[in-house]
Amino acid sequence: MCWRSGGSVYGTLISILFIFKVSAPVQAQELPESVTALIEQLAEAGSDAEALVRYYEGLMRSPLNLNAATRAQLEETRLLTLFQVESLMAWRERYGGIRSAMELTLIEGFSPESVAGLRPFLDFGEPTPRNVLSQTYTAKFRKKWHQEGFSLTTKAVCEKPAWSVGAVVDNDPQERFPDFVSVSGRYKGLYLGDFTARFGQGLVWWQAFPMNVFGAPSGVARRGAGLQEYRSTDEANFLRGAGYVHQAGRLTATAFVSYNALDARIVDGRYTSIVTGGLHATEADRAKRHAMHELAAGANVSYAFGRWRLGVTGALYRYDKRNGRRIQDYNRYQQYDGLWGNLGFDWYGSLGSMRLYGEAAVDAHRAPAVTAGVLWSPSYGFETSLTLRSYAPAYIATHAGAWSSLSSVSNQIGGVYALQVLSGRWTFRLNADYAYHPWKRYRQDAGSSSFKARVQVLRTFRSGAEAECQFAWSSRLKGRVRLTVPFGTGWQVSLRADANRGGAAGYADVSWSPSRKWDLSARATIWKTDDWDSRIYFYERGVPQSFSVEACSGKGIGAYLTAKYAPTRRVEMWVKLQQGYAAYFVRIFIPG
Repeated sequence: MCWRSGGSVYGTLISILFIFKVSAPVQAQELPESVTALIEQLAEAGSDAEALVRYYEGLMRSPLNLNAATRAQLEETRLLTLFQVESLMAWRERYGGIRSAMELTLIEGFSPESVAGLRPFLDFGEPTPRNVLSQTYTAKFRKKWHQEGFSLTTKAVCEKPAWSVGAVVDNDPQERFPDFVSVSGRYKGLYLGDFTARFGQGLVWWQAFPMNVFGAPSGVARRGAGLQEYRSTDEANFLRGAGYVHQAGRLTATAFVSYNALDARIVDGRYTSIVTGGLHATEADRAKRHAMHELAAGANVSYAFGRWRLGVTGALYRYDKRNGRRIQDYNRYQQYDGLWGNLGFDWYGSLGSMRLYGEAAVDAHRAPAVTAGVLWSPSYGFETSLTLRSYAPAYIATHAGAWSSLSSVSNQIGGVYALQVLSGRWTFRLNADYAYHPWKRYRQDAGSSSFKARVQVLRTFRSGAEAECQFAWSSRLKGRVRLTVPFGTGWQVSLRADANRGGAAGYADVSWSPSRKWDLSARATIWKTDDWDSRIYFYERGVPQSFSVEACSGKGIGAYLTAKYAPTRRVEMWVKLQQGYAAYFVRIFIPG
């Protein structure tokens, strides 16, 4: 049987999306393989990848201007190596702006192949942004066979450089409409409604996608984004209140306050568990909905000088219900009652071809946590990073998002190492993470350790073909081979097979895009695994602004077809057909 994760459902799926933008329509573009690999890892770890997909889809709609982007913005994309960032900044300082993709290939570290892969996400032109108004509205309807009710997700965003207003309404089947409503707004440095906060390396406060997954060496280093408007359907990972960001020269000060409802199981006036799934289909689920509230406040002050940035982050928070959880050895040091908080000091800077980053923090009972790392890229063909961490068993930070081998940032001493070597058309990557857990943890009665690693080899060819071989180890050994071959006019074939000790899965994917009007793709998948623990994840292409991650378990065969037809430059019609459901999508561009 093949289960679905990432919000997809079986049955009939009807999606109608209208997009109103003050810009010309753009061609549909698939997310790069490096991003889809991260999405699969997040799904396997149980994390929601919606924010990650939304970030890269936003880059495709509004590409980053290479002539205006700061060093931090270029690094945040995770699409450029450290050497490429430094090479690009040095070129701009010496020769000025970059006017074309051809000129970009003249810069050391940017081959024609790498520029072609970056092109959908990067733009050239004058560094002064246009003061335009962008309006976006989307609505998605889903319906299951043999199930009462329907699910609805609708989003609306209206923004200019100085301000923005957005709203999200989400309702799952059998829930009372509307189940989730989120409104966010920003005027210059003032944030109202729903927003997220990310500071330092995540020891005190880090919301949105945590990225505790293997990728490029530079991916381990956090780059705090401060406050951001909330535009996702996740009902549990955001702030609701007000925040303000003030910048004076090299100094940036941020403060926020939030009072947000949480889903929780309440017994005799005390909470015994906090629920984050967001599903309220049954009476028991609805009894937990918004059963508890959290009051939170925080502040960050950062100072930038040269290529360095130092910051201090403080946070206070408390629930309006007392703690009623059962205390056991494995969770003894992860419970608190009443007012709690954290204080951290973070740094991020560069010394030539090196990046140094880290954060040290304490909680309300002075339990410590520290992480520090170095990233080195002396040439385009070599990049490596080492990040060490030591989190006390008693360190409690409920909103932390630093790199961790556990669901909490606590009870571990370890490090993560990453290496990337580029030689001609070959790419070699190595990732390894080891952690020793000094205190007991769930199903472990004494000190224990954990280890996971990945070795990946990629080979590209002049024809545009790409071959990949990968081995990974976490709880069990996993292997992967993939081959992508373009041919003819707009044709491409992709073959992939994954295997572990408990089973195997594979697919064959064919796509055809002969012109701007047509885009067709089809995939057939087969899998056989012993149990749920040996499941294999596959990222699936969907209609625009949607995706799914198949968790293949048991035994089965699947297939799907996607098709796009654009009769004019202002209209696109999409359809996806798959076993058990269909998705329809219409996109209309209206110029301002």
